[in-house]
Amino acid sequence: MRVDGLMNQVLNTVSAGTMSGAGKRLVYFSSVPYHSYAQRPHFMVTAFANAGYSAVLWIDPYPTRLPKLSDLKRLRNAKSVVAHSDERIELHRPAALPVEPLPLGSLLNQMLCWRPVRQRLREFAAGGHCVIGIGRPSALALWALKNLPHERSFADVLDNFPAFYRGVSRLSMKRRLKDVCRTVTDVFCSSNQLALDIQAVRHDAITVLNGYPTDHLPQPSIMATRKYVGYLGTIGEWFDWPLVCEIARALPEIPVRLVGPEFVPRPADLPPNIEFLGERPFNEMADFVRDFAVGLIPFKRNELTDSVDPIKFYEYRSLGVPVWSTDFGEMRLRDANDGVNKIQRGQDWRALWDEARVTVVEPHAIASFKEAVSWAKRFEPVLERAAWPSPAHKGMPVSSDGAAHVVRKRTSA
Repeated sequence: MRVDGLMNQVLNTVSAGTMSGAGKRLVYFSSVPYHSYAQRPHFMVTAFANAGYSAVLWIDPYPTRLPKLSDLKRLRNAKSVVAHSDERIELHRPAALPVEPLPLGSLLNQMLCWRPVRQRLREFAAGGHCVIGIGRPSALALWALKNLPHERSFADVLDNFPAFYRGVSRLSMKRRLKDVCRTVTDVFCSSNQLALDIQAVRHDAITVLNGYPTDHLPQPSIMATRKYVGYLGTIGEWFDWPLVCEIARALPEIPVRLVGPEFVPRPADLPPNIEFLGERPFNEMADFVRDFAVGLIPFKRNELTDSVDPIKFYEYRSLGVPVWSTDFGEMRLRDANDGVNKIQRGQDWRALWDEARVTVVEPHAIASFKEAVSWAKRFEPVLERAAWPSPAHKGMPVSSDGAAHVVRKRTSA
């Protein structure tokens, strides 16, 4: 997948307000490579740069689990990377052996691989007010927290990371996650369920939901021009194929359009009205969504999805598209008032389709939604806390009145 000028324009115009940032710098340990499809980490570091931070050092992720045979297939099928360009962001790719979960794994990487990255981190952090952000727990990130001079630090917990691993790798990630959350000054979670889970370790963890780059979106299309039941995103093990096939069979004259990469086999008996468009450039996404009469989020409910806040919800709703979603993760807290119809197998799909076709979303409601879910708005509490003075005791931030900030109730979209 390629990226073009529009993607870089979107990244570079995520605004988080203005603040004096002379000498301020961010070290960010990302959960995804910099040269990949723009996700929450990309918009996070851009928000810091736009807020006046004079330097940002992005540390690409390295293997934090033991290798699997399936990794060989993934490497063979790897596609070209997305090339982002922002002169304010410095990229560093640390070398590492895939042995971190082993008892001496981190020591091996410290001795054999990490001398260059440790040197660069020390040089970078010595340049002024430094904030350390951690998008995925790792031994290198923990080393930075314990050895680099810094005023604030935060963990941005995007997923239930241990759920993606097995065996000793899973146990290792659980331990790293706890260690990071106990060490940083602030913990942010991308869903309410993640925040509730993390509060067992850090009672002051708060929810900062996902968002979307809404500044450059076109106007929603009129319903009469929309003809697809559509899905935009990865087709992985969480994708409910039986449900999607049931919808397609119940609406045989309606094309069901799936846009995104596939990582699981297709069912053998696919209905003929299911269309596959594969992975497409970011600049085409809004046009695809504008053709959707309904936006699908057909995820299974399991350990992987219980704590997910799907970005495609924000993408669909920012373009006025009604949402059909299963009852999982953050979507459990959304209903018809949020433009969401909860779906499961055995429903009257014809009635649901007819209802969607007459759905009218007022322009002012779309505008209000876009403003509320913009990345700039989402990251306001992150930037606010990054500007707080260094706490006397790392790991337990307090507000100016001495009270810890705790959020346990639902955080709305």
